[in-house]
Amino acid sequence: MNNLSPDLRQRIYSLGILFLVILAFYSILIQPAISARIIYTERIEDLMFQSSKFSLSSQDSVSLNEEIANLKKQNPDKNNFLENKAPAIVAADLQKKIKALVESSGGNLVSTHALTDGKEKLFSKITVKVHMRTDIKALRGVFYQIAINEPLLFTENILIQKSRARSRKKQRVDNQIEVRFDVSGYMNPSL
Repeated sequence: MNNLSPDLRQRIYSLGILFLVILAFYSILIQPAISARIIYTERIEDLMFQSSKFSLSSQDSVSLNEEIANLKKQNPDKNNFLENKAPAIVAADLQKKIKALVESSGGNLVSTHALTDGKEKLFSKITVKVHMRTDIKALRGVFYQIAINEPLLFTENILIQKSRARSRKKQRVDNQIEVRFDVSGYMNPSL
């Protein structure tokens, strides 16, 4: 630099200072503005995406609320529970229903005995103990009718034995079985 003329040196220093001022101006004002713009643009895009998702979910929410209201109007649980009457009356109705199911399937109903759940619960259980004589085909029909029945009925404590019944001439009745089981249903007091 010493070999250069003072005028040329002064120009080089001036250009260097100008370059440093431009670089400082860019790094202090322009670079942060560009970075902020990029950040804000990304944030705006993100918020627009979230807004579109929210609007879709709010539309879905409206349609789901309508579907829930329709389902509540239909009240599907109503058909699954026994009628909400006095437990003794419901038990008697259940005994009649079981008698009709057994007789329509070709079975011979020996006896029924109703048990009601004396405790106050949300869902009161009504149970009928059934004793019948039948053949296996009729028994299958009885269990099938109980399984597809409305209100929902549940069978439990099933005991199947060979029939001990004899005809008047003291001969065994063939293909007859003796069956004991419990049929239970539930009452929903909120219906």
